[in-house]
Amino acid sequence: MNPFLFGKVVRGEYFADREEEIKFIRNEVESGQNLVLMSPRRYGKTSLVVNAIENMNAKCLDINMELVTGEDDLSNILIKKTLSLSPFEKLKNYLKNLRVQPDFKYEPGSGELSISLGPEKKDIPVYLEDALNLPEKVGASQKENLVIVYDEFQEIRRISPGLERKMRAILQHHQNVVYIFIGSCQRMMGDIFGSRKTPFYKFARIMNLKKIPEEKFKKFIIGRFKKKGIETNGLEDDIIKRVDNHPYYTQQLCHEICNLNSGREIRKKDINKAIGEIIVEHNADYMRWWKQADNTEKRLLIGITEGDKKYTSGNFLRKYGINSPSTSSSAFKRLVEKGFVVDLNGEIKIEDPFWEIWIRENRKQML
Repeated sequence: MNPFLFGKVVRGEYFADREEEIKFIRNEVESGQNLVLMSPRRYGKTSLVVNAIENMNAKCLDINMELVTGEDDLSNILIKKTLSLSPFEKLKNYLKNLRVQPDFKYEPGSGELSISLGPEKKDIPVYLEDALNLPEKVGASQKENLVIVYDEFQEIRRISPGLERKMRAILQHHQNVVYIFIGSCQRMMGDIFGSRKTPFYKFARIMNLKKIPEEKFKKFIIGRFKKKGIETNGLEDDIIKRVDNHPYYTQQLCHEICNLNSGREIRKKDINKAIGEIIVEHNADYMRWWKQADNTEKRLLIGITEGDKKYTSGNFLRKYGINSPSTSSSAFKRLVEKGFVVDLNGEIKIEDPFWEIWIRENRKQML
């Protein structure tokens, strides 16, 4: 069995470090403090929250805002997930208190519950208000801590222009629910919770999730390889450097090394081979991403992969054939919004280090 997991929520021994962050989240939840958790994609935010909430005296609901299509859809999801916490005999009692009655179907054998909104759209504001208040009512009646996690919360601005204001007006009165808002677009999340002009200003404590400290991550890597009887021979440093210590891509690379390794130790050629296999496996994805970028964005991507980060400087513009600083800035902003590039306090990187290698290698073949 491979000792490294990636691409899904991981628990227990597969989860790397984060003891301090787990302690912090638990303390905030126990004190009833709402929390905002921000970082670039694939830093393990969702896994962190899951591991923090586990074994606490609390029930947890998670709502992925990327999958929500509108206010009615959010209401359906919220009602369904909230009611799933209650025994069957209490479901009808909660439902009858909703001013707008959804279509309701319950399968006693499987416990499957389906909720959908049948009435006209004019009833959606009332339906949304009741849906947002339902967890508070359930939390108060059950006398248990209830945590609601809104993942990729920046999507709220796509779902409905007025949804921020509506949610804040209701959630601010809740005493029996702790809210955790997770987001990977730090610029938008920072604006939602940090701008005086926005409804959620100072609604929750902000936590910026950083990379796992290298020394701690190295110990984790060494220990997980030993689980399979493989010695790293000090090459854990090389593994981390090749993917810039990124939590997700480090686990992905280690997973592939384990898949390819039939011996008792890691060699440099094993790391190179694993990187090559990952690039081949995702070649179609990388090509699709490249095609999604316009010409200016492609010039910026090439510059960043070559180590040029001052994308508005005269030298950069001349070298990569970009017309003006404003053109370059606009293209850079689009790359960040697409998730292709991250800007961590001025530290600019291609989000996927394997795609960066793909770009560099394909460019070498052309020149």
